[in-house]
Amino acid sequence: MLKPLRPWLIAAVLGSVIQLGWAAGITNWQVLVVGLKDDPRYERNTLERAYPGHSAGRPLAGAQVALEESRPTLDLAGHQLKLQSLEWDGQNAAGLRQELDKRGAQYLLLDLPAAQQKALMPEVAALKTKPIVFNVSEGSDELRGSACHPQWLHTLPSDRMRADAVAQWLAGRNWRDVLWLVGPRPADAQQREVWQGAFKRYGIKVKAERKFVLSGDPRQRDLGNPRLLTAEPSHDAVLVLDTDGEFARTLPYNTAQPRPVLGDAGLVPLAWHPQWDRYGAPQLTRRFIKQAGRPMQGHDWAAWVAVKAIVAALDDQPKATLPQQLQALRSGKVTIDGFKGGTVSFRPWDGQLRQPIFLAHGDGVAATAPLEGAMHPRDVLDTLGADSGDSACKNR
Repeated sequence: MLKPLRPWLIAAVLGSVIQLGWAAGITNWQVLVVGLKDDPRYERNTLERAYPGHSAGRPLAGAQVALEESRPTLDLAGHQLKLQSLEWDGQNAAGLRQELDKRGAQYLLLDLPAAQQKALMPEVAALKTKPIVFNVSEGSDELRGSACHPQWLHTLPSDRMRADAVAQWLAGRNWRDVLWLVGPRPADAQQREVWQGAFKRYGIKVKAERKFVLSGDPRQRDLGNPRLLTAEPSHDAVLVLDTDGEFARTLPYNTAQPRPVLGDAGLVPLAWHPQWDRYGAPQLTRRFIKQAGRPMQGHDWAAWVAVKAIVAALDDQPKATLPQQLQALRSGKVTIDGFKGGTVSFRPWDGQLRQPIFLAHGDGVAATAPLEGAMHPRDVLDTLGADSGDSACKNR
């Protein structure tokens, strides 16, 4: 006479059968983080200076944290994500296309400057697998405007979003007269154009514009003296545009008049701040520090939320194809908890992730834009950055 199977043995056998059946239905996806070899943004001297708003390290760690957090969700949806990284020399775009074809990644996270991203656009369009591309480290409005691409999504805030956040903050306090200090680099001039649009949008007036120069030449000493540069005329605030960061750091508490400093020093618009302490942010920051050995910054958050967006798309429509996932993301139907309060989603017209912007200083977050009272007919987050009617993107 056969003995009946014990309950624990039955459960173990059934569990094994379920696991085998589940594994057979799992879909594998690959995420590839593409960085720039010898990227000047990550040179040791640059990282050691730790200027506000600059990268603190490569954002791969942010993607790794997001993947570890998301494994239970992926398992339930029947998917697996594999994360890899690749460094590109920034020159041979066709060679990179061949490597991407070989790897067949469905999702690309680009940690590349704007020039390299633009050079890569026709190569990505020619890939056998048409990947969904996430820009995680470049704020250029051109990538979201005249040089936009239908496969590109942007998780780092655009430069215009950051400028709008500051202009909105100034307007909210009725501090509309600013003294503007602009650096000598081409990147500073590009930022100047972006911020002019934000000033116009929120009625901020430039009382005077001054150029600054960091130089050991005695003949240019006046152009590097904060007190001389900020003496006249009267103004409500000092706004500094310094993409390098060295001059801007010397400005707070060193102006001729007791005025707040904003822009690239003082109160800085950021995608993330390691001292943000609401909506689960401290737990995320701790997980990131454990992974990377350093505090989480904006570029890290952008990589983290890009992976979370992938997971959200897979979870929302487990059987969706890659083009269907892209359409769901670009349409704004897929929402993500960005740990900033509420949910975030992508704008259909330019692929930009609409999101709050932190107005922060070294010790913490002073305010979050959009500010209370900001209004928009569709989504208050669209008060930051190019709205649908203003966008120069034609590939919608």
